[in-house]
Amino acid sequence: MTRRAALGLLALAFAADPAAAQAPPEVRLEAGYASVRQAGIDTRSDAALFAVFWRRPSDRWTFFTSGNLTYSRDSLAAAQGVAAFALPWAGREHLRTDVGAAGASFSLRSAGRGGNGNAFARQHYVRDNAGLWLGLAGGATSRDRNGSRSISADLGAWARWHFLYTSTSLSRQNSNDFPLLLTQGVVVAPFATTFELEDTQLIVQARGGPHELAVSWTHRRAVAGADLNAHAVSASGVLQLTDRVALTASAGRQLADPLRGLPQADIGTASIRVSLGPRLLPVMQRSAIARAEVERMAGGGGELVVRVFSIESQRVEVAGDFSGWMPVPMERDGSYWVARVRLPAGKYHVGVRVNDGPWLAPRNLARVRDDFGGESGIIVIP
Repeated sequence: MTRRAALGLLALAFAADPAAAQAPPEVRLEAGYASVRQAGIDTRSDAALFAVFWRRPSDRWTFFTSGNLTYSRDSLAAAQGVAAFALPWAGREHLRTDVGAAGASFSLRSAGRGGNGNAFARQHYVRDNAGLWLGLAGGATSRDRNGSRSISADLGAWARWHFLYTSTSLSRQNSNDFPLLLTQGVVVAPFATTFELEDTQLIVQARGGPHELAVSWTHRRAVAGADLNAHAVSASGVLQLTDRVALTASAGRQLADPLRGLPQADIGTASIRVSLGPRLLPVMQRSAIARAEVERMAGGGGELVVRVFSIESQRVEVAGDFSGWMPVPMERDGSYWVARVRLPAGKYHVGVRVNDGPWLAPRNLARVRDDFGGESGIIVIP
């Protein structure tokens, strides 16, 4: 009996901080297993997954690219790729623009064979613990020489509270890709030439150091052209075993995505992730989260401000090459320890340590390892 081709997933998160633009390139490989039950098909399909992710930061932009293959016994089910730039605004540290394009080749028994191309742009306003975004995207899909077009707009917000991250978004999609809806049994309005979908999504993510657990909920309704009211729940997690190896898993429902030509499916995956390139560095403990910022001063130079979220009983120290690695005075401000140092223009190394532990870089800075088993962050004062 012919095996049904499985559907590949490709996700790219743009959480890059402009201050991390001096970090070395990052390379990740991921291989694993996927179980897919596509809407309208009773049997389950098993497939192998392979993915590559590459990220290259510079002083003015960050470039991301990734590729994904999903393979089942009878065919190459999906081959996908994406390339994007994250562009911080000069002189506007809270603004960032993401632009990119993606392409895919896929084989789906119920929706034909073909491919998809799409492009997107998203504008972010980012603060330390919250942010907003507005995005636009357009895509084209071909199946068995039948083409369709889709456009999408989304508005969202995110917030962070200690180890919890939450985001919510509202999106609208307009498309004439009716075969994608028909595969999941959606009733199409008579004489309709296009349909419009509205999605509301909520994501809650918990991060404990390098470990992650995320749950998402999506509600979808048809605004025009079809009769549809659906929801989907999914969960994913990352368990970091070493500084280079992690286990990842996900399970849940993916709603049909007209923009990328992906049908609705219930998907479960398990894989192993390996990070290559420069040796990875630990991050500041969640019990003491540090950030470093520069407040510009009239006449040149600036004031380096380091804030460390920590309980008052912990001994927190901040130092750098600007102080000969002697700790600088800190003051208690609410839940934070704060250090302020006025410095002339230049590039500096800064580190934070808790209870005489190793020197670690603030979380939002590019990191370099020293010769004594610790690390420091790099910050530039214009």
